Amino acid sequence: MSTRKLLILTAVFLALLAFVVFWERHQPTSEEKARTQKRFLDLDVKDFEGLSVERPDQQPVTLVRKGGRWILEGPKGGAADAVTADGLVSDLARLDLLGETRSSFDPKEFGLDAPKAKVTVKLKDGSSRTILFGEAIPGADATAAVEGGRLGSVKFAPIAQLTKPYDEYRSRSLVDVPTADVTRITVARGPNRVVAVRDGSGGWRLEQPVSDLASRSFVDQLLADLAGVRATEFPAVGPADMSRIGLAPPTAEVVLEKGSEVVSRLAFGAARADAAGKLFASRDGVVMVVDDRAQESLGKELSAFREVRLLPLDPWLVSRVVFESGALRAGAEKIEGTWRSAGREVEGRFADDVIERVSRAEVRRFVPAKDLASIGLATVRRKAPVPAGAVEVLLEKAKEPVRAVFFVPKELEPDKLVAVQVSGRGDTLVVDALVWDDLRSLASRLKTASAAQAPEATAPASLPAEGPEAPLKAQPR
Repeated sequence: MSTRKLLILTAVFLALLAFVVFWERHQPTSEEKARTQKRFLDLDVKDFEGLSVERPDQQPVTLVRKGGRWILEGPKGGAADAVTADGLVSDLARLDLLGETRSSFDPKEFGLDAPKAKVTVKLKDGSSRTILFGEAIPGADATAAVEGGRLGSVKFAPIAQLTKPYDEYRSRSLVDVPTADVTRITVARGPNRVVAVRDGSGGWRLEQPVSDLASRSFVDQLLADLAGVRATEFPAVGPADMSRIGLAPPTAEVVLEKGSEVVSRLAFGAARADAAGKLFASRDGVVMVVDDRAQESLGKELSAFREVRLLPLDPWLVSRVVFESGALRAGAEKIEGTWRSAGREVEGRFADDVIERVSRAEVRRFVPAKDLASIGLATVRRKAPVPAGAVEVLLEKAKEPVRAVFFVPKELEPDKLVAVQVSGRGDTLVVDALVWDDLRSLASRLKTASAAQAPEATAPASLPAEGPEAPLKAQPR
């Protein structure tokens, strides 16, 4: 075969290959074509941007997709039930056709002069499609439908969904997004406001009224309670009656945010007198009657939102721990799963005991900066109080260690308490004096265990670079 013929055949082969790769394989299969030909409408549920439903003697419904969620538009709108909206869209996109369509027909014969429902679908490309649903076709499990001048007999027409009461389109949940997606929660009761934001590690921090760690378990439980609340009815309440049901002003307000988006704005009012365990509430201005499962959490004081553990951490994630108090200095660092102290390998239990004790210590009181004089920690004549010692903990992948500086003022001695200032926490914390005593004892055991091992030439990587005589420093307030 000549070179010219070989080149021509190669070019033809490459052209056919390109046709298959870039065109033919993206075309619908024969089965998909047959299925499409049996559909009354050629629509993809992903192309639906909204739809409106008109039906005789009932309030019209307008659904709009915003940010992946369905919203009821209009003065009495609000969050729509996602299952109902998605189900209706799916049913409209897969209307199976019986027989052929025709363009010549008498609307009265099929009940299309006064249709049971008129649906206008809005698509992503800006176009719209309008479908009229009439009477059932005698002798067939189908309904008459018209779109674009075409009459067809369609199976599985969603007449029941299209004609359900307006309130059946509403979401009965207070929270329609996964609670893990909520990044900010604001709870207001009268003049008191608590704001908690999710930090990068998945925990929570308080922004208002104080800057501190939030109780992860409490905030997560509050979100779970709110997500579990369900509306049982949507009563018609005029503006003049809002105060009567406790919503003007509300007893409590909650705003949930996902990033910069407000996903739910809630208000809670008075209990319903004729139904035990029910109260009036509103979501985005829509009044409803809900169960009271979240009221206990919402009624908690600020202290419930605050983290009551001194250092809330997972001990197995700690990669370094350092203790210092006067001449006693001890520390250990985890290297490839093995604890080493002063360059020597030590049993993990000695370091774990120190970490475990500081992680389970509970706070007895929170003392703001303005009240430090009451516990003997106020700066007097530019002389700051001298700490008794400190514990420093570094977590895996953390950039900075967490440092807890302990003080033993005489004002707290009668109650057997000590004060602690922890990096990242706004107020000074008061804990049992036994915590400090235990930490000194456990640190001494860690140092003894290190000294008992055979010496090595490695420098003590786990201790701070300042050296054993470095003075302790209080946390900046």
